[in-house]
Amino acid sequence: MAAHVATALERDGFVTAFFERSGGVSTGPFSSLNGSYSVGDEEVAVDENRRRFAEALGIERFCVPGLVHGTKIVPVGPRRATDGSRGPALLLADADGTTTTRPGLGLAAFSADCVIALMVDPRDGRVAMVHAGWRGLAAGILRRAASLFDDRREVRVAVGPTIGVCHYRVGEDVVLAVAAGSPAGAVSERRNGSWYLDLAGTARTVLRAEGIRRVEDLGVCTACEEDRFFSFRRDGRTGRHLALAVRLGP
Repeated sequence: MAAHVATALERDGFVTAFFERSGGVSTGPFSSLNGSYSVGDEEVAVDENRRRFAEALGIERFCVPGLVHGTKIVPVGPRRATDGSRGPALLLADADGTTTTRPGLGLAAFSADCVIALMVDPRDGRVAMVHAGWRGLAAGILRRAASLFDDRREVRVAVGPTIGVCHYRVGEDVVLAVAAGSPAGAVSERRNGSWYLDLAGTARTVLRAEGIRRVEDLGVCTACEEDRFFSFRRDGRTGRHLALAVRLGP
């Protein structure tokens, strides 16, 4: 079971992890650590994958929102603390972001190309996890997430494995929609008559425009390495990676 850990955030009192696709029990196109119930995988396999995910990090409570490419960010307390951890989310079914200041309460998410941004403020203990594909970026979900933090100069962000500009060919309408969703615009390239969108680069640009400077991008393209990462754009029917953020403490 391989995972990318933001060590700088760990020094600030937060555990963050972006898991690769290995180390689970799913088979076929979902092999092996698929974290989503909504892609056609066996529910018992996803149950076990999520159990292993929690065990690997030593956490007891975590929630997983539905992730619908929207802009809703929900505060999480005891009532929502385990929503989506065993079975599809109910209370968080229409959310694409979660936030909490409670120690030991894990915020999880899944993706297979989209940006997952883990955002923390070491001073007040706030942590947020945000899922953003091009639709979320166009609708302003990262701007909404930035507004959760009182002093954006103190915010640290880790961006997980995301499809790179090398593979993410889109229509011009998508580039224009993303550009219109933020004063920072969209980071894109035009090659051989086609447009390619840089999701992670756009996320960094949006966050900088919102006053958040400390952004760590893992710089890994999900479409480049089939053995390590799921990619919806590359494979179509496939699994989803899990990611987690949790504030340490009693």
